[in-house]
Amino acid sequence: MTSQPGAGKVLSNRVIAWTSVVLILVAAGLSWPLLAVYGLGLEAIRTVGTIVLGAGGAIGLLLAARRQQTAEQDLVEKRRDLEHKERVQRHAEAVAADTLAHQQHLSAQTETDAAERRITELYAKAVEQLGSDKAPVRLGGLYALERLAQNTPSQRYTVVNVLCAYLRMPFEVAADPEQDSPASSGIAQERQVRIAAQRILAQHLRPGAQPDTDRFWPDVDLDLTGATLIDFRFQRCRVRSARFTEATFTGDTDFGGTTFLDHAEFDHATFSSSARFSNATFVKDARFRDVSFQGPVRFRGTNFHGDARFTGTEFLDDAWLGGAIFHGDVWFTRATFEQDIRFPEAVFLRDVRFREATFKRAPQQRQKMFKGTWARTAARSSWPDGWVPSKAEGGPWPDSGDDWQSLIPVTRR
Repeated sequence: MTSQPGAGKVLSNRVIAWTSVVLILVAAGLSWPLLAVYGLGLEAIRTVGTIVLGAGGAIGLLLAARRQQTAEQDLVEKRRDLEHKERVQRHAEAVAADTLAHQQHLSAQTETDAAERRITELYAKAVEQLGSDKAPVRLGGLYALERLAQNTPSQRYTVVNVLCAYLRMPFEVAADPEQDSPASSGIAQERQVRIAAQRILAQHLRPGAQPDTDRFWPDVDLDLTGATLIDFRFQRCRVRSARFTEATFTGDTDFGGTTFLDHAEFDHATFSSSARFSNATFVKDARFRDVSFQGPVRFRGTNFHGDARFTGTEFLDDAWLGGAIFHGDVWFTRATFEQDIRFPEAVFLRDVRFREATFKRAPQQRQKMFKGTWARTAARSSWPDGWVPSKAEGGPWPDSGDDWQSLIPVTRR
């Protein structure tokens, strides 16, 4: 509160006393001449009394003014005291708030540090278990890592990398299954540990029927380069990217319905038994260069949104690509087809290359190879010997345009 000029000054006793004396003297000075001139007449006495009363009233006004000033001064002091108390209270509250915030920050930091230490300890212990020479201990390490990743989303990327690294470790599969069948066999036990690691990955990379389930780990990149994978069941999963370069798939392999959101690389991989990619979706390029499919392979209804490269790939058993859709360029250059291969009702939207491809079956045994196949007119396409593109009516879908071709077998004399 801003003080007014002169505020806080109160009439002192000395000022009032001197003012009273002056008023008395003035009243006496005025009354004496009147009495001397007019005597003790009634009018003279009345006039003198009026002067005296006026002087007394003036003195009373001075006293009243002093009381008023004193009251105002007290009020100002009370306001100042109140403002001071309020400032002190606000300062105390601010200090208390800062202290509480600091304590909360320290508490949160302490809890964070404790949580991070616990995560580090759990992670270190689980990784140590994976290095054990006892299969049950290794299994315990796998499931400890799974629990850590499930409860701590920030650690999922690290845990997935550890699981992939474990599967990339060298492992020799016995040529004779009977050799690793006893429970005491180290190979059989390690086989079960690896299958458990594969199962953990598949379970958490499969969205499932409930889209809001927290068991699904999104945006995962798999690096299984050179890994030995046993009876790999990876159907209906969804990964961001996957690298299976030079991997060995023993037993049946199933990628049916899986979605690869980014690149998928299978270059130089070996599939020792059947391989299924039916209804899978490759959003970007799919690379199967120099792959060895030693068992039957199925790409039925597979959707290739990017380029599909099968350069130098060996198909040693039947290959079925019925209903597959190739949105990008397709390479079967230098591929080898030992048995039957068919593309019934497949759709090729861009260039298709079969240059230097080898077919072990005679042309008359491949009459149904491209039955019902649709292909866009492409200048750089090269089809297998014995097949020529021909203008087709309609298209594979309603309103798909009229620039389509079908493939017709050529009978050689």
